[in-house]
Amino acid sequence: MSIKQLAGQTVFYGVSNIVSKFLNLLLTPFYLLVLMDTVSFGAMSSVYAYITFINVLLTYGMETTFFRFAKQGQEKAVLSMSMISLLVSSTFAFIVFVLLRTPAINSSQGVMAGLSGHPNFYIYIVLVLVFDAITAIPYAQLRLEGRPIRYAIIRIANILTILFFNVFFLWLGPKLYASGLHFMPNARTGSDQLGFIYLANVMGSGMTLLLFLPQIISINWKINWTLWKQLLTYSLPLVVFGLAGMVNETLDRAWFLPTYLHMSMHDKQEALSIYSANYKMAIFITMFIQAFKMGAEPFFFKQAEGQHPQKVYARIMKLFVVLLCVMFLFVSLFLNIWKIFLVKNTFYQQGLFIVPVLLLANVFLGIYYNLTIWFKITDRTRTGAAITILTALLAWGFNAWWIPRLGYFGAALATMVCYFIQMVVCYVLGQKYYPVPYHLPRILAYILSAVAVYYVFSFLANHLLSPGAPYALTPSTLAVGLLFFFSYLWFVLKMEKREFVKLPFVGKYVNKL
Repeated sequence: MSIKQLAGQTVFYGVSNIVSKFLNLLLTPFYLLVLMDTVSFGAMSSVYAYITFINVLLTYGMETTFFRFAKQGQEKAVLSMSMISLLVSSTFAFIVFVLLRTPAINSSQGVMAGLSGHPNFYIYIVLVLVFDAITAIPYAQLRLEGRPIRYAIIRIANILTILFFNVFFLWLGPKLYASGLHFMPNARTGSDQLGFIYLANVMGSGMTLLLFLPQIISINWKINWTLWKQLLTYSLPLVVFGLAGMVNETLDRAWFLPTYLHMSMHDKQEALSIYSANYKMAIFITMFIQAFKMGAEPFFFKQAEGQHPQKVYARIMKLFVVLLCVMFLFVSLFLNIWKIFLVKNTFYQQGLFIVPVLLLANVFLGIYYNLTIWFKITDRTRTGAAITILTALLAWGFNAWWIPRLGYFGAALATMVCYFIQMVVCYVLGQKYYPVPYHLPRILAYILSAVAVYYVFSFLANHLLSPGAPYALTPSTLAVGLLFFFSYLWFVLKMEKREFVKLPFVGKYVNKL
């Protein structure tokens, strides 16, 4: 597979991710409009942070392991053992979670997440976790086989199902109830609404599993204990790697903010809601990173078997950083437009100042994901686990230090600093064990110039264009933002013209510059 093919597949994965993430982003203003209080959004975000964290445990690195071992001649065997392993472990996990239901929902974190007194909400969440774990390998199979269209159809079907049932349960249902059609319970309180949101996610995950059933049934089921041990030996360090990574990525919402903010429970929940709503603004970068990961992970493993793969990895990294920087400016320069997703509500918009910090954090995270290929190819997954454990410990320390002093800005700052350290450590160790000739001067130039462009614009907006209201949408802020954005875009396209002309969809336009 060439870089051109990777770019083409990433575009397909990108379309599905952009559509699904954008539809998911539309749920943010919908929730902020329909939720009956200002704390429910934070409670829901806390639950989803836990879902992301626990999902790492339930899949225990089997996706990456599948790509690593599914070579010619044993793809069917690896597919069979991966699925058997996840089916058995998911069933066991379901039983354990059900047994732990009462202590889980009555814990302090369960109260903070709005689960106390609602055992059915907990079961909904467990079902989402199990369904998502079971479908992890079928998704990976589509990526390995280069079937991004089917992948996109299933992803979009998932989010459309979630979107439909959210609208039905939270908006249409209450209207029908008010008109006298009592065929479903009415959402009378914020906690009732949360239950319907979780149920809508069960519907979406169930739809995904249903669409994958023909693919799952067609697997040639055979048990190979020797192969299973090999898979686990490779994958288990990835669990530590994934869990430690999730500490920094999700526990700011699930644990750090609820624990380290010195406020009343209600004020903590409001701060968590503000932070979570603004965290969503980073989705414009995260959906691009996710699209890249979908196409790049199987590509990297296949490329490793060819000649001079390091040169290919270096080229990919440079182009990847350019696109990350463009996305960073695309969001940060136009927050006065993107704030519309916060429903023009000053309660949530007071947290907009953390968005550029979170965007830059995700730039570092995206680069880190690109760098991790060295320990996956060289089977040094334990080293990768050690890197993320270090980052998790730093995240714990920084959050405990900064959140009591800086509030939710401290959480955003801790996220950015930890991702930066994680990226640097991974780069240094990678150059020792698997040297890749990354174009470091240009990469640094693109990142630093993007940050400089944003801060110059921010200074002008604060002191000249709209003093006292930096996120106001005025003709002057919009014009200067567009000028800065297209100037940066022209700069990187001129610098990397020879690279971009080789890519599908954009090459013919870049060639005219």
